[in-house]
Amino acid sequence: MRENLKYFMAAAVLLLFLPFLLTVLLSGKDAVSLHREPDPEMLLPVALYREIPEGDAPREFLRAQAILIRSRLRQAVQNQELLEILEENLKYEQQHRMYPDLLERCAEAADSTEGQVLTVGGSVVEGPYFARGSGTTRDGLEAMGSEAYAWIVSVDSGADIRHPDYIQEICIPAEKAEEILESYLGGETAETEDIFSKLSAAETDRAGYVTEMAVGDTRMSGEKFRSLLSLPSSCFTMEQQGDQILFSCRGEGHGLGMSQYGAAVMAEEGKTAEEILKHYFPNASVEQEQN
Repeated sequence: MRENLKYFMAAAVLLLFLPFLLTVLLSGKDAVSLHREPDPEMLLPVALYREIPEGDAPREFLRAQAILIRSRLRQAVQNQELLEILEENLKYEQQHRMYPDLLERCAEAADSTEGQVLTVGGSVVEGPYFARGSGTTRDGLEAMGSEAYAWIVSVDSGADIRHPDYIQEICIPAEKAEEILESYLGGETAETEDIFSKLSAAETDRAGYVTEMAVGDTRMSGEKFRSLLSLPSSCFTMEQQGDQILFSCRGEGHGLGMSQYGAAVMAEEGKTAEEILKHYFPNASVEQEQN
């Protein structure tokens, strides 16, 4: 009986520390040291794993995604945010089941692209990505309203239209929508019982995403509105159905940069990681970092 108890306790301890050990085995002990800044390259496999959507992940898609995440990690080095990413990795490992095969493929994608980053004018840039879009990606200047994103231009991503969940219909009780918006706006929607009559897409971009939403006399960004109501994307139309508001949303995510679904389809068609990134970021280049 005592031997069985010892075995149970040993197994429990192993399960408790398995996420920690997994990070050490994949990334090396220095990645989890509390006394030094983690090596971005050591954090990459798990950081990549965290960003992979459900479904198949072709090798060249993984490699393209690895380059984007490495570029983000380089920005994190400048902003001293690597420890935060390490903590996010460990938290993810504790809360999710990790599939060894996919994790190994993520490690291979990181190794095979070692040192490769996305650049514009010789400077490393953070290339955004999203699950899938409306069929056309968004223009950075138009979507963000800042010259800092002008290098991101709208490109075709027609494969997104073929995704089985290209259009998602979300029905929200009008009363619930009003409650959420009132809470955020401080009660400014309470002048009328008909919340739907106060909602309108004030501005949309060329890809069909709502850039500015009017709630009565108040304006908010389309991304903020979709976040408040938990909509899959800000590319939506809406209609009233009794005491419900029906949102028909195209795609999933913010729609700026690389479509993960579109990139996966390109990889299945034989495109390389570099070709995928050149398609979604025509003004950027994949370059090898200089040591």
